Amino acid sequence: NVTIDPAVIWQIGKAIWDLVKNNKAVVDYTTDWAGAVPMNVTDWTQLTEWTTWKSSMYKFEFKNFLGQKLTEFTWKYTCQYGGKYNGKGKFLTLCGASINEIYAYGLYGEQVQVSAKGSKPFNYGTADDPIGGINLQVVMSSAGHFEKTVVGCQITMKGDSTFTVIQCDQN
Repeated sequence: NVTIDPAVIWQIGKAIWDLVKNNKAVVDYTTDWAGAVPMNVTDWTQLTEWTTWKSSMYKFEFKNFLGQKLTEFTWKYTCQYGGKYNGKGKFLTLCGASINEIYAYGLYGEQVQVSAKGSKPFNYGTADDPIGGINLQVVMSSAGHFEKTVVGCQITMKGDSTFTVIQCDQN
């Protein structure tokens, strides 16, 4: 029989997944996500009282020296938060990035690749009142015939619906 201590947090879901490959959305929102739940919980549906959260819009955009838009990617961070295990704690699941728009200027052969990553699950609360948290990162690569640029945006999301931007290029 497996012991579950709500104060000890681990990550479920994926550590890294693709959102966009070769200018096309490839994300599968049913399997491409990360979460922070009590250790030894493998199915987030064992927890109750989930609430949906989404951030405001984020954007990466690249223009050439003439000011023409070459590539753009807009998204919102999304999560289910507040999940309780046997009435205790505030945990996370289904966290990731929801694509709003992908743009690549075809005439110049621009390529957009975007991946997402979940890492560093942590208890931001106490042993008696655990709050699961996880770092969520979105990384975009924009490449043309002459250049390739990589930008990223990382937040820490917590089970009480608060989040902190760690670092975010262009935002």
